[in-house]
Amino acid sequence: MKFGNSILLSALMAATALGGIAHAQDGEKQYRFVMVSHIGSNDPNMGWLTKSMEEFEKKYPNVKTEYISTNNYSVQEHVRLLEQAISTQPDGIAVPIVSSDAFEGPLRKAIEAGIPVVAFNIPDGRPEGERIPYLTYVGGDEYLTGKKLGEYALEKAEAGEIPKPTHVVCASHDSAHQGLKARCAGMKDAMEKAGAKVDELFIGAEPATARNTLQSFLQANPDTNYIFTVAGWSSPWAWGVANEMKLDPDVDDKGVTVLTVDEGPVSIEGVRAGHVLATNSQGFWLQGYAPMEWLYWNKEFGYAPQSNILTGPVIINKDNADKWAELVRGVFGDKAYDEQNTW
Repeated sequence: MKFGNSILLSALMAATALGGIAHAQDGEKQYRFVMVSHIGSNDPNMGWLTKSMEEFEKKYPNVKTEYISTNNYSVQEHVRLLEQAISTQPDGIAVPIVSSDAFEGPLRKAIEAGIPVVAFNIPDGRPEGERIPYLTYVGGDEYLTGKKLGEYALEKAEAGEIPKPTHVVCASHDSAHQGLKARCAGMKDAMEKAGAKVDELFIGAEPATARNTLQSFLQANPDTNYIFTVAGWSSPWAWGVANEMKLDPDVDDKGVTVLTVDEGPVSIEGVRAGHVLATNSQGFWLQGYAPMEWLYWNKEFGYAPQSNILTGPVIINKDNADKWAELVRGVFGDKAYDEQNTW
């Protein structure tokens, strides 16, 4: 596997469940697939993608993969990297559709030139027939992230392990982010079926402002007993505000219940500490591996998936959080893991 722009590697993940190590055969077709990503080496989540691509190469030694990204992200820079990759005429491309408008031109040009494309992590959200004609999308579903977490909480409430929801606040740091709004919408649909009121609250990304905004909301709405933070790093802020207000935010059958997202260290450690009921994984490892497999099967056999391939959400709770902590430490490294745990 080849890396662009200072990509770092550490130990490999455990062997893929899809099979053992294969060996290239004489005369076998050789392929080169490129992942053009928005997740740079300053983001530990890159490790999920690059390690899974290494595992792919072990299974398919006649394929070389390349990971290209930038640490100084901008849509314009991403498009530049994409156009640069297309100019090298790879046998396949995997790319998140960060901007449908900006990516449409270069990707349609690549597809028309016979280069298959798989979208990963972020799909083209436009209707079928209007979107970029990539083979498939491999990644999570933000609406389902909120909905499944809400449904999980309701199961626990029915079991008497946590309070039944009366009023849920979805705390978001970016009011314009469609993915975050989808998470809130999923939570709303799950909770309103159970009779709970749901409000979306813009708290911002600055800690003091976010804490003050959330505190004001909880004071004005004393019936609120669930807080859903749509970023893992804001979950300690929510727990801290509720704790200072003596609202009993730890996971038990009274007080306030906190839910959050992502398989990052702060989310997982929040669950392990009993501060957060549950979080989720969007299946980053599969988002690196599965696009490479579909590109291979398309080139080798002409196969094309007939639907999107969802890699999440996977619920992370007290029963599996220890295992997730072990997995994430293996990918992030102990130093980065501990630095991101802000509890």
